[in-house]
Amino acid sequence: MNIKVKKVVSFTLILFFAASTSLSALTIKLGSLFPEGTSWDRTLKKMAQEWKEISGGRVNLKIYPGGIAGSEADMVRKMRIGQLDAAVLTNIGMTEIVSDSLVFSLPFLIQTEDELDFVIEEIIPEYNEKFQDKGFEVMVWSKSGWINFFSNSEVYTPDDLRRTRVAVGPDSPEMIEAFKALNFKVIPLNMNDNLMGLQSGMIDSVYSIPMAAATYQWFAFAKYMNPMPMAPVIGGIVLSDRAWRKIPSRYHEDFKAAMQSVADEFYQETIRLNEEAMRVMLENDLTVLDPSESDNQEWRDLFKDGYPMIVGPGKGISEEAYEYLAGRLSDFRNR
Repeated sequence: MNIKVKKVVSFTLILFFAASTSLSALTIKLGSLFPEGTSWDRTLKKMAQEWKEISGGRVNLKIYPGGIAGSEADMVRKMRIGQLDAAVLTNIGMTEIVSDSLVFSLPFLIQTEDELDFVIEEIIPEYNEKFQDKGFEVMVWSKSGWINFFSNSEVYTPDDLRRTRVAVGPDSPEMIEAFKALNFKVIPLNMNDNLMGLQSGMIDSVYSIPMAAATYQWFAFAKYMNPMPMAPVIGGIVLSDRAWRKIPSRYHEDFKAAMQSVADEFYQETIRLNEEAMRVMLENDLTVLDPSESDNQEWRDLFKDGYPMIVGPGKGISEEAYEYLAGRLSDFRNR
């Protein structure tokens, strides 16, 4: 082999090993609020292992659990500036990226599990392009149960709730303004502070999925639960477009399939944990109220009248997004 050929071969090998090293060194940093060691965290780690196997070790998913990477708003900001590549988000975090996605959390708009499944299958995928326009790739959407009111007195109707001070997360300014406009007494309070708020009398009611009410022990001071589903909890796993483009396209389909499997496991685990939470709370003096259909309709009518507070020009949700979802739901109900 002459010197010239040797140089060409050597240069080719250098490029090959450099590319291999680059691929093997690709680490995707994913932030999660799930506490380390929980079943959700273990499922994410299982997904990370699947990514590693699919890519032959060329793509590694590093998980930062338990809020190490910050709140949902923090994680979205870090993805924008490249400090984080991906995050598990609820609709609060999704709204930080595409504000119209708040429409899926409007109280009493989506009312049943069948309606929620219809929305997830037929409407939510249409939002993927909106996220791409903002520089993000939605890997998968997921559902995590329904929100209910928990209070320290019986809350059947909106007027009953008006006699309480209700905690609303400070990361949801649109919801705060909507509740205030509907004459509810709102106390902006982080989820981790709700127990202290209930103990001290700062607040009298919270809205939450059952598993959170049990996990954080809120039900010990808010012993009444209105079972009417207020709104579904919808979220997803999102990557920055920058990170998605770094991953070789040949892995994209399989990586998304692995994440869909994770979403399915999340949902099954959520069902189990919500059922277990209800069992534990009922054994410890939780009272599930029995509102009438007229009580429930009063809630639906009230919040429908209140939608203009957060729907419209310059507000959290565009009129187009609201009218489209409401229209599709109306058609679905009339099938």
